[in-house]
Amino acid sequence: MVLTRAAAIAFASSAALAVVLASSVAVADGSDSDGDGVPDQLEDATQRTVAASVAGDQFSVSSHLGSGAVEDEFDLSYHAGTFSLWYTQSSGVDSSYELQVANLQAWQDRNGNGRMDPGEISRTTSLGSTAFANAQVATSNRTDADGGVVYSFVVRSNDGNVSLNVTLAQRFERIDDAILSPMEARLDLSMRQGLATSGENLALGFRMGTYETPHLEDHSWHEACSCFAADEHEINVTASGEGSPSTVFFSWSDRAAAGGTSIPVAFTGPSASNPYGLTLSYALETSAPSSTVVQHTTLGVRSAVYEIRRTATPEVRGDLPLFAGTFAAVATLVGITIVLASRRAKHREETGRKP
Repeated sequence: MVLTRAAAIAFASSAALAVVLASSVAVADGSDSDGDGVPDQLEDATQRTVAASVAGDQFSVSSHLGSGAVEDEFDLSYHAGTFSLWYTQSSGVDSSYELQVANLQAWQDRNGNGRMDPGEISRTTSLGSTAFANAQVATSNRTDADGGVVYSFVVRSNDGNVSLNVTLAQRFERIDDAILSPMEARLDLSMRQGLATSGENLALGFRMGTYETPHLEDHSWHEACSCFAADEHEINVTASGEGSPSTVFFSWSDRAAAGGTSIPVAFTGPSASNPYGLTLSYALETSAPSSTVVQHTTLGVRSAVYEIRRTATPEVRGDLPLFAGTFAAVATLVGITIVLASRRAKHREETGRKP
């Protein structure tokens, strides 16, 4: 009777242990197929449906997530040096802006403060449609290890001095030391440093167009909310009215690469006198004149559907094969233990009967 009761308890314990092990593995499943540091479970929940097209010196991308009452969409388009970003969500208002890559400026740091000030500009080279009209957009795409499609668009100015490289993905994508989310597009701008003569520096000017008031933030959405990138500033535009507000943003890294060397990025604007202008300036004294300056920027939206799915409690699902295998293994071990215990008990009983 004692042995039977012990066996029952042991097998009950086996089943409980199997359930715990199987459940623990199921809950702790943090697989990351593409090694970008974002769990596949989150990527699956926030993967967007993307459609892209290219024609001559322009391209357009439409990105969609969710359905019905929980749904959002953003559209990114480009034409001859100007980007347009538009975002809408269910039961919300639309938000948008246009961003023109406006000009390049050569400047001399006469007061030694590391930024371009009024009176220090040597010359200005217009970009926008002047530099990019009829410049063909080259496009390609690839499928990442986790099944998401990554889209790339590259365009070079007509004089070859500036190139724009845009990357957008269905799922999260690691690029260098940052993670690109599916709610944004990364824009890398490359400028030939030879545009500045000896003793001169470069500055890159942008011009924004929007119906709302742009707001400058000391930290980007990447830094403040998701830790996908560090050391960034941001200009965002929020539209409000009937329904939920919608926000779009443009952010930039506080460091640029000049000939493989990291250099600080200073900026001016937007300001009361120039609310839609932004200039990023680069002090080039320490880098080779023949090198290229590369600035990382991001055009993105604050996706309401992403936030809903990111904060949702993950569903805990049992793993039947794992449970069965674990139970069988533990039960076998317990069975062997019981047999050995029975033999030892019998041996003691026989030994105790000897005179």
